[in-house]
Amino acid sequence: MRLKMMNRTSVSLVLGSLLMCSSSSQAESEVRKVTVSGKCSRNVTPDRGAMVLTAEFRDDDLKTASRRATEAYERTRDAVKKLNLKDLDLKTVEYSMGEVREWEKNKSVFKGYRARMGLRVATSQVDRLGELIAIASREGLKDVGALQSFLSDSKQISEQVGCLQDAAGDARIKAEKLASSLGASLGEVLRISESGGTQDVFSPRMMTFGSRDSEEIKAPTIEAGQQTLNLTVEVSFSLK
Repeated sequence: MRLKMMNRTSVSLVLGSLLMCSSSSQAESEVRKVTVSGKCSRNVTPDRGAMVLTAEFRDDDLKTASRRATEAYERTRDAVKKLNLKDLDLKTVEYSMGEVREWEKNKSVFKGYRARMGLRVATSQVDRLGELIAIASREGLKDVGALQSFLSDSKQISEQVGCLQDAAGDARIKAEKLASSLGASLGEVLRISESGGTQDVFSPRMMTFGSRDSEEIKAPTIEAGQQTLNLTVEVSFSLK
């Protein structure tokens, strides 16, 4: 008997809870509101740039290939440091050694060994990245690539904050115009969400130097260009 009474009580509590949730949900759905999207788009100039310099050497002897790549890498690194670039950041991004084989007459033929070492150079002096090309040519590096311009973390945050304010203002203007055209006025903000950002600018192509280029390559001036920052905010306002 007690078990039956407990079961009835439990069922009553569950039904009561469901009714309360249903009423709350219905009340929320009955709130008069307007939802709009505010946008901001602005051009920003990157304040950071990076480039990857890769030393690559082939030889019939693995140790010789490795030694030549390491020596060229270290000479390049030391030469880059002497440039005294502002906010310099150096990072080894590749170190590999292995056999080189090619297919000849339906079989794999040994062609020696290859050793590679890559140095990523990042600086706030984007216009001086061209000096790295001259160094790479002088030190016998064959590959220069992964040219990139981007925003530093501090500038990214600063630009996003400013753009968010513009996007929020755009959303409010749209909501006010829409509400007034329907004989209503805006109330409190019910919900806000945002999306968007910037993308780094890459030049993924690899520049390859020939053996006769070492005295011909001069340092070009690198232009940072501009990136577009796009942000969108979606805002819901209650209506009075």
